[in-house]
Amino acid sequence: MSKINIIILSASLMALGAFSIDTILPSISYLKNDFNFLPQNSHWIITSVFLGIAIGQLVFGPVSDRIGRKKTAIVGLIIFSIGCILSIISKDYFLFLITRFLQGLGSGAAVVVSRAMARDFFEGRKLAQIMSLVTTIFILVPVFAPSIGQIIISISNWKIIFVFMLFLSIILKLFILFKYLEAGKIRDDLRFNSTLRGFVEVFNSKTSRTYTITAGLIFGILVSFLNIAQPLFQEFLMVGKSFALYFGLGALSVGIGAIINARIVTIIKPQKIVLIALYLTAIWSIFFYSLIFFNLKINVINVMIFLIPVFFLFGLLFGNMNALALTPMGHIAGTASAVIGTTSIAIAIPIGSIIAHYYRGPIDMFVQLIIIISLINILLVRKIRY
Repeated sequence: MSKINIIILSASLMALGAFSIDTILPSISYLKNDFNFLPQNSHWIITSVFLGIAIGQLVFGPVSDRIGRKKTAIVGLIIFSIGCILSIISKDYFLFLITRFLQGLGSGAAVVVSRAMARDFFEGRKLAQIMSLVTTIFILVPVFAPSIGQIIISISNWKIIFVFMLFLSIILKLFILFKYLEAGKIRDDLRFNSTLRGFVEVFNSKTSRTYTITAGLIFGILVSFLNIAQPLFQEFLMVGKSFALYFGLGALSVGIGAIINARIVTIIKPQKIVLIALYLTAIWSIFFYSLIFFNLKINVINVMIFLIPVFFLFGLLFGNMNALALTPMGHIAGTASAVIGTTSIAIAIPIGSIIAHYYRGPIDMFVQLIIIISLINILLVRKIRY
């Protein structure tokens, strides 16, 4: 299988969940009107998908090691498609959240296959480079997805968003059926103890354990931003329909960081890149928070001036952290990918939910979160000896 096909397929599978999350963001106010739920419960629209992704990875990681990446991906895409169809006909908010969970469950299978597929074909710095390229394509989804959602709700109903996602899942199923070839012989048994063994192996490896935890903490910042983005931009900063533009600029900066990382990771160790990016994130966030402390007037311009460098640095972090966590686990790539992904989400969801529940103002709490997590991650990463 060609390198370009692996990159495209890995990125597309990983992007499926992002499409499910980011395309719906501009329509949250419409969902509130249709389902009549309290504002503090709106985060479940996002959280339910992440819960599905976490469980989906845990279930389908060992499955992919047993029946192969191709069959696992197809099963996941079928579940995702069912979730989209049920979302269209949902009449109740709780039932709608169940359909979102199903979309996440299917996306979880896609994500775990995406990472395992990359590990099947590549390792070491090459794996870090491929993961950065995959992340670059993946990050383009949040750049365009909210705009797609905004266009759809401008000319039609929010339910058409799920018709669009259903169409994407069908295209992806066809691509996998006709283009993807397995890397080699399937190696593991489909038993619960294989998953348990995967957890033990990941957490017995200091490298895998550390980068799984740090990736989860950074992902917690991203989940927090997803939960507060709509009220931040549309309610506090009053950008209206330009929300998709500002959201996309932040996502684009992550993509640029990932592109640059794909180039420099071949000459600089990914561990070193991670540490430098964490230091810069902490320094920049502390500086910006000091301005807020001294009564900086918050507006969309200075918020973007802060967010764009932070998200750029995240582009240096995501691909490297996942690659470093997965590198020692080549012999159980599917199961290890599931464990790493599930653990990262399990760390991130409570962080994002707490921030969403207590969010009352433009950006103060979010900046504090970035400072705290950056400093914790620096301490964790520095304990690893290279």
